[in-house]
Amino acid sequence: MTALQIPGTDEDLRRAIADANLPTLLLVMAQLSGDSRWLSERYKPAPIVVPEGSLFPDDSGDYSDELAGEIREAAFELLTKLADTGGEMPAPPSLSEMRTLMEFSTAESVDDEFCAMLLEETNFVDRDDQWRDALQQALKGAAVENFSVIVVGAGMSGICSGVKLKDAGIPFTIIEKNPAVGGTWYENTYPDCGVDTPNHFYSFSFERNPNWTGYFSKRDELFDYFQRCTDKFGIRDRIQFNTEVQAMRFDDDSGLWQVDVERSDGRAETLTANVVISAVGQLNRPIIPNFAGLDSFQGESFHSARWRHDVDLEGKRVAVIGTGCSAVQLLPKTAAKADHTTVFQRSPHWISPNKDYYRPVETGLVWALNHIPLYAEFHRARMIFGFMDRNWPAVPADPQWPHPERAMSEVNDGMREALTTYISEQLGDRQDLLGPCVPDFPVFGKRLIIDNNWYQTLARDDVNLVTDEIVAIHPQGVETADGDIHEVDVIIFATGFNTNRFLWPMEVVGRSGTTLSERWGDYPRAYKGILVPDYPNLFCLYGPNTNIVHGGSIIYTIECQVHYVMQCLALMLARHANALEIPELINDEYNREVQDISRNLAWGHPGVESWYKNSDGKVVNNSPFSNLEYWSRTHDVEPNRYEVR
Repeated sequence: MTALQIPGTDEDLRRAIADANLPTLLLVMAQLSGDSRWLSERYKPAPIVVPEGSLFPDDSGDYSDELAGEIREAAFELLTKLADTGGEMPAPPSLSEMRTLMEFSTAESVDDEFCAMLLEETNFVDRDDQWRDALQQALKGAAVENFSVIVVGAGMSGICSGVKLKDAGIPFTIIEKNPAVGGTWYENTYPDCGVDTPNHFYSFSFERNPNWTGYFSKRDELFDYFQRCTDKFGIRDRIQFNTEVQAMRFDDDSGLWQVDVERSDGRAETLTANVVISAVGQLNRPIIPNFAGLDSFQGESFHSARWRHDVDLEGKRVAVIGTGCSAVQLLPKTAAKADHTTVFQRSPHWISPNKDYYRPVETGLVWALNHIPLYAEFHRARMIFGFMDRNWPAVPADPQWPHPERAMSEVNDGMREALTTYISEQLGDRQDLLGPCVPDFPVFGKRLIIDNNWYQTLARDDVNLVTDEIVAIHPQGVETADGDIHEVDVIIFATGFNTNRFLWPMEVVGRSGTTLSERWGDYPRAYKGILVPDYPNLFCLYGPNTNIVHGGSIIYTIECQVHYVMQCLALMLARHANALEIPELINDEYNREVQDISRNLAWGHPGVESWYKNSDGKVVNNSPFSNLEYWSRTHDVEPNRYEVR
């Protein structure tokens, strides 16, 4: 048992209780006291509701001032008593207890599978015990010998892999092309770069960060978080920085991957390992369209993911090409500096209001997350409940819905109407921009972007929205299809990434001698997004059909995948195998299911043109499953599905 400790002064505690979420606080009180009266009808919160036009729920409980005061005073009395007397932390809730707690605090039915997932996400249950026990049985107390792993990439996926491999005692090396960890949070430094997932969820389940300063943190704080994780778990010395993988090939005779790397000084070397984990991500190879005359531009130009901090935008005429998430985030601060900004839009996105986007985390809440026992666990559980899959019902097509050209269902259409109203309100007197700003595809056809004053910025007198197609770049500006040449001094390309060329530009050669790019062509596919036939012992993280659109945290997805990979490694070690491979038939069956489901989801809608699809209209990036369903599908290793040699 762990000793129960609550530090600080009465003033610290009162401030924390004042800022705490009351339904969350009641769960803490019930667990710490063992008194079920805190879960009685008297204290039951109002159901969680999502304000019209918003993604983000109100989970405050809607208590009267009198009842809220009663709860806070009772919490203070309980916690001060525990601080004075000490005691032991209660045992983690069982599955049935977790269900009781969650159904009380959400005022909704919550099934066992969801609660089982929450027990792992809160670390009430250590999910790693599943592969850890299997590994210990296989090794019988001996160390792992003649078995090693190469991880390609030291972003969030590579860090997660390294932490688990070190815990398992499996020798590993992480290869990172950059001079630092962090992946996308190292490379992207444009103004207002940040996360669009509440960052108390956008963090590893095994390393929650109670000290976020904002509800949606910006790049520097996220980069620092991954730096701290690297150092806390002691994996920095396993990372080879400034080293890029050029090619890798599987040798069937030895069961080893031969990995060709190149150092920043030009030195080449071939490394070998039994297993390769690709942690290269999807959003790390910027793409700039091959506009005619691109090289003729006489001003400064750069991609948003390679932001030029040496280029002063003050007083300049600036072009922003693109209207995706990066463009939305960087535009307001860019326009505030520039003399004039021209935004070139190919298609608009649905953009959601969120009152918490710039909201700092309250001082008392930070203290509660750090010092009130169990508060951080229940805070994370309720955040996942409110944010993760809550919008999933709006994603699938309703075959009875009479207006499939504009929406997936009545629920989806309701969101369209609410968001259109919001756009109109934000544009104010510039209603001439409403038509160009309202998408012609269903909500969730592309990931909803959080509004950071995008529409208000477009409505400024010194900002111009251009919807005509770009046909050429000239020495002094950008030419559009209407014949206009928009003169600018700086061009910022917010034009996305080479997303459908997974693992590119590495040359990956499988057992048969076929490269992965030849095998996939324009249709990348993998079993659960992780395993590919003909490429034994290669595990892809954030691979094909694992991107999330409707809500959730990609870190959650990565932890699901790493958990699955660790079980596969334990299976290989248990069977003394030198190869684990998914058969072609099983992979094909899985991907047929993926496509069958995807075509009836919002992002598979025929009106959606996006980087989610290949040239044939197949959805190759996005998961066709809710977050909970993907957790379930990756939770348990499937020994009978693989070829283990």
